[in-house]
Amino acid sequence: MKQIPQQAIYQLLAQLKGTVGLYIHVLDTDEVFQINPGHVFPSASVIKIPMLALLLKDAAEGRVDWEARRAIDPKNRVGGTGILFELDQDYQPSIAALARLMIVLSDNTATNEIMDIIGIERMNQFCRDMGYENITLMRKMLDFEAIKQGRNNYMCAGEAGRLLVEIARGSFVSPEISQRIVDIMEHQQCRNKLPALLPAVPSYAPEEDKKNLKPGSLLVANKTGDLFGIQHDVGIFTLPDGRRYVISMFTGDLESDAQGIQTVAQVSRLVYDALK
Repeated sequence: MKQIPQQAIYQLLAQLKGTVGLYIHVLDTDEVFQINPGHVFPSASVIKIPMLALLLKDAAEGRVDWEARRAIDPKNRVGGTGILFELDQDYQPSIAALARLMIVLSDNTATNEIMDIIGIERMNQFCRDMGYENITLMRKMLDFEAIKQGRNNYMCAGEAGRLLVEIARGSFVSPEISQRIVDIMEHQQCRNKLPALLPAVPSYAPEEDKKNLKPGSLLVANKTGDLFGIQHDVGIFTLPDGRRYVISMFTGDLESDAQGIQTVAQVSRLVYDALK
């Protein structure tokens, strides 16, 4: 029996002025619904998920000391999302802290520092080795000069969605690394899109509440991405009975960012109402 409310989603998206890529996967039934899954968008901050995976892999293999403190290169200090840009320049976070900041606050300075640690070319090769042809890293965060020169970061909704399915099932890199990615994403503080209209457990809730979900709630592990005219969010959703689903929604060419944000949240609510 199909559960994903395809018709309602089409009707909602018909009102959005912009381009959409959508991938929805119900894990226990393997039902999949896709719209433009291979359409490549500028990735914005969603690309930080595979970056985290490679960093965790490097740490597991001993290439990176997870607890080592790191002086931040002044060239990597950029604004936008995050907190490091606002802190004392002599503050040296651990690599573990940089990784968490990159995801839970989408910290761009932390992301740029991690790019130096893992290497841009290594990151692209890692994605190809893992079977993802359209995840491409070409520039640091907020490097608008690179964008003008035609170098950007790219992903598509289908690959981002399949990546999250692998992570949810514990089959991306290793079960341990997959679980650590989920654990970090569950602390996400950028929750204005996919989780916004849901009875989601707060990111700051005790771990006990996340492990023992109350009826009528759900757990969300998500990662947003946004630039002008671009509003993405991807997430793993866990219902109280243990069923899980993934939504990967990318939007571009938006006439209104506010409408894009609202539409992502509304699609998420439609899916939740159908599956809860």
